[in-house]
Amino acid sequence: MKNCWAKTGIVLFLGTMCAAMMFAAPSGQTPARGNLIGYIYDKDGTTPVPGAVIKLRNISSGAIYEAPAADKAGFFKIENLAKGIYNFGISSAAGDFNSNELVGIIDNETTKLSISLSPYENEIRQSMQEIAREQSVKENEARVGRVVQYTPGTKDAMIFIEKGLLQVDDRIRVHGMQTNFYQDVATMGLDGIKVKRALAGQNPWLRVVREAQIGDGVYLVCKKGVPPFFLTPCGIASVIGGVGALVGIVTVVDKNPVSPIK
Repeated sequence: MKNCWAKTGIVLFLGTMCAAMMFAAPSGQTPARGNLIGYIYDKDGTTPVPGAVIKLRNISSGAIYEAPAADKAGFFKIENLAKGIYNFGISSAAGDFNSNELVGIIDNETTKLSISLSPYENEIRQSMQEIAREQSVKENEARVGRVVQYTPGTKDAMIFIEKGLLQVDDRIRVHGMQTNFYQDVATMGLDGIKVKRALAGQNPWLRVVREAQIGDGVYLVCKKGVPPFFLTPCGIASVIGGVGALVGIVTVVDKNPVSPIK
C-alpha cells in the first residue's frame, strides 16, 4: 500500500499529549506505551526501500529505539515506545538520512508516517556533514559565517558564509563583543533575489531581530535544540504523510521580507 496516509491526514495532537503526560500510571501498574508504524520510500515517494531502518531518540530521556528492517513494501513498526517527542533518522543501503522533523508518541495511540529519502546534491551533502560534525562537539552550535555589512535603520545584515551553508528556517545565534541573540531565518536574499540557502563563499542578506555589528559571528543552532541523529548524513528523511502527533520543524519568528530584496 503506497502513500497510504495523505498529507491532509497529519494532525497535531500536542495538546492531547501534554494532557496525557500530566497523569502517571497507578503504582504497581505497567505504564501505557505508544506505537509507530509506517512506510519508507525513495525520493519519488512511491518506491519502497526494503531493509531501511528507522531509529528514534527521545529528546527528553535520550533513549534510542530501533525498528526491525523494513520489509519489501517498505513497512516498519516499533512498539512499546515511551510517550514523548522524538527526533529520528533512517539508515539504508544508500547511507544515513537525518530528519529535521520531530514526532510525538502518545500513550495507547499508534502514530503512522510515510517517509521519503532524498539524497543531497554533493555540494549540499558535504556542507551539511561539515556543520553536523561541528555541532556534535560544540554544544549543538557551528560557526557558519560573520556579519560583513549592517544597516541600522532596517536591521539588514550581509553575512559572509565561511563554511557549510545557511538555509531558510535555520535557527542562528549572532554573537560578538556586544551582541548575543538567537533568531530563526525567515528569508534570505542573494544578488537581489530570494534564495532558500547560501553556501560557503556567498554573501546573503537577512534581517536580524536585534542590533548587530560588523564582525559578529553567525552560528547555526540545531533544530529545536536537538542534535542531528547522524553526523555524516547523505540526505534528508522527509515526512510526506501521516496520522498522529507530528511536530513541525522550527517556528519562524520574523516573516517580514529582507529589504535589500526587490
